[in-house]
Amino acid sequence: MVPLPTGFPLAWPAPARIAATWQWARRVVAAIRRRRREDGLTVGVDIAPLFEPLTGVGWYLHELLRQLAGRSGLRLRLYGPSMFLRPDGPLPVVRLPAGPTVEWIRHEVPDNLLVRRPWLVPLLRVVEPWLVAADRNRVLFAPNFFPPRPLAAARRPLVVTVHDLTLHRTAWALQAETRLALERRLERSVARAHAILTPSETVRTELLEHGGAAPDAVHVTWEAGRLDGTPIGDLPDGVPERFVLHVGTIEPRKNLAILLASWPRLRVLMPDAPPLVLCGKRGWRHESIGAALTRAADEGWLIHVGYAPDAVVHGLYHRAAAVVCPSVYEGFGLPLVEAMAAGAPLVCSDIPVFREVAADAAVFVPPDDAAAWAGALARLLADADLASGLRSLGAARSRRFSWQRTADRTLEVWSAAAARQERP
Repeated sequence: MVPLPTGFPLAWPAPARIAATWQWARRVVAAIRRRRREDGLTVGVDIAPLFEPLTGVGWYLHELLRQLAGRSGLRLRLYGPSMFLRPDGPLPVVRLPAGPTVEWIRHEVPDNLLVRRPWLVPLLRVVEPWLVAADRNRVLFAPNFFPPRPLAAARRPLVVTVHDLTLHRTAWALQAETRLALERRLERSVARAHAILTPSETVRTELLEHGGAAPDAVHVTWEAGRLDGTPIGDLPDGVPERFVLHVGTIEPRKNLAILLASWPRLRVLMPDAPPLVLCGKRGWRHESIGAALTRAADEGWLIHVGYAPDAVVHGLYHRAAAVVCPSVYEGFGLPLVEAMAAGAPLVCSDIPVFREVAADAAVFVPPDDAAAWAGALARLLADADLASGLRSLGAARSRRFSWQRTADRTLEVWSAAAARQERP
């Protein structure tokens, strides 16, 4: 809740302020009336994930919107953290996909209204849910587990994406704030949703095992890589021609500790073993392995390039002798898809979702066995035929993952949700 400011809420009712307020309100109402007259499938989309540094959820939403931006018979109405824009307010961190299908619902707020500026935010927060409801979207889409309050209040058919069941599988890997939000809202969101999307059959199974969702309401929409069409960039400074790559945030769920424990063993088995390159930012609780990271870098077998542009990431995938994915839990496996598409052989944790994504195009290792990781890497790095076979299998496997297919399936689910609601 936005705290109420002090002082009188209204400015002096000068004629200019009265006229400005009246004209602004008329513009807002006219835009609502125009949207209510539109035909086709109208979908209200929560785009709050695009207003902060993009993680997997943000990229998923961006690619989905990009694929659907030109579809006929569809109207995508995008709702950010607020539909009322001020000069000092937040903006998306990426360019929103553009096309005849897309409309970002926003209203510029002038300075000369009858309501004083400190009172505008809490007042507009109050009316925002009613304005969203007034747009009469046929479907609401929450791409990040649950809808924000303005969309939830609209009471239209709801489709949500549940990306993983970390809350129930590895709750220790969640930040306290995220865990509390999921505990409060996830089950209610699942129970209210007309349809639920999951990025893998693994998550669908986990969701059904946990309960609260009907089998015919949960739909798998595999995700895809996001580097198609991206140039293959140069290697970052300090990265040699031969290396093993990990792409992802440094956080507990990614299980980098097992790599730090396995590399000394690998160097015993293979004295000329290539270094481990970490591509990704330092995330939550990275301090737990901070000393080990520093020691590995000092010993010369670990290089951390940090968060890198897409072209650089693409170049790393293409040149890696192997890509390692030691996560203890995931809802999908985006680095697996991107590595396979780039022709990099994979060594992965033996967890169900990685088996689903990579199938026979990876070497699988228990996520808690450092000796097994060292042995698997030594075999792969020394066996050119094994590496070549994995590259071929991975390239073929990667073609199963397509954002166009993801968008097609998502659109089918939206259409079915709208039709069920309107069926007499």
